[in-house]
Amino acid sequence: MKLIDRYIFKQVAFATIVGLIAFVVVWISPEILFKIIKKAIDGQISPMVAVKFFFLEIPEILGTLIPASLMLGSIWVFDQLSKDSELTILRGIGVSFYRLVIPILILSLFGVVSSFLIHEYLIPYSTTTLKVLKHEVNKDHFVFVNKTKSGKPKEILIIGNYNGKDIRNIKSFEFSDTVSADKPLISSISTAGYAIQGDYYWTLRDGIQYQIAPDGVYKSIKPFQAIKTLTPESATKAYNLLKYSTKKPEQMRLSELKSYLKLLNSADMQNEYNYILSKYYERFAQPFSCVLFALCGVILGFGKPREQKFLGFTIGVALIFLYFIMIPFIGMLAHIGIIMPVLAAWIPNFIIFSALMGLVKYKQI
Repeated sequence: MKLIDRYIFKQVAFATIVGLIAFVVVWISPEILFKIIKKAIDGQISPMVAVKFFFLEIPEILGTLIPASLMLGSIWVFDQLSKDSELTILRGIGVSFYRLVIPILILSLFGVVSSFLIHEYLIPYSTTTLKVLKHEVNKDHFVFVNKTKSGKPKEILIIGNYNGKDIRNIKSFEFSDTVSADKPLISSISTAGYAIQGDYYWTLRDGIQYQIAPDGVYKSIKPFQAIKTLTPESATKAYNLLKYSTKKPEQMRLSELKSYLKLLNSADMQNEYNYILSKYYERFAQPFSCVLFALCGVILGFGKPREQKFLGFTIGVALIFLYFIMIPFIGMLAHIGIIMPVLAAWIPNFIIFSALMGLVKYKQI
């Protein structure tokens, strides 16, 4: 059986690689490549930067397309084996269908590892580098709520602009310890041109502070050169949250996602916590989909010699489309707390697994 295993493994591996290359070319060529070439021709970027743009776009595409390529490669090879009656002969000499699946399982495990490594190392590097090259680091709006131990708001900072280094256009709202007829809810409002982050506090520079009277009218308006705000704990937390907020989940490695989750939990930012937690679990769920898609491809390719050839490909493409269109929708449900994050990450796999069981029953394997 080793000869048959090697034959099937090599055939499916070759078909998968060819499909992956074709996908990358088709995916990049129409829009991304056109934009890169246009920028190079217009002189917005140099030819060297254009080449960097091209290769940096590939990792994110690969992370998405490995499961799809494994499915289509399996469909193609097993469809050919079925049409040439090779599967019929193998089963006639006592080789079970499930025995033929073993080399596909081994190949899909290579896909799982490759997909995981791409998501963990290549995609964070490529997306971060692309963002820098495109000058997209700026964060236009960020809000940090500093709360008391009892959970009441103590201070709210609104950051108008952050470019990865400079913190600009800040508004600070300080709340009164107690609210009464003699004390307003907000005791003062400060606006500043920029802020300097330190280990123990933030320094707001070049701004104006408005003291609020009990009746809600400004009691005094004072320009300032520098005032300190936040506590040692909240100053560090606010800055780290600000840094992470400029990154998308795909730009972070698992260790960074864990750190971000701890910060979000400590800041009681539940919606964002649910969303990032679902993305954390996706790092494991999406690579595992390689196994499910590869097995679906085997079953879709397995058929009688006279069956319609493109039926399996049509169903396969529909499953791929269904899987990847579900991910952002279910992630949104996790974001607003309707679905648990771990379920949101694994539900697409459960649906593909259900389709796999249905195909097994339909094909009577």
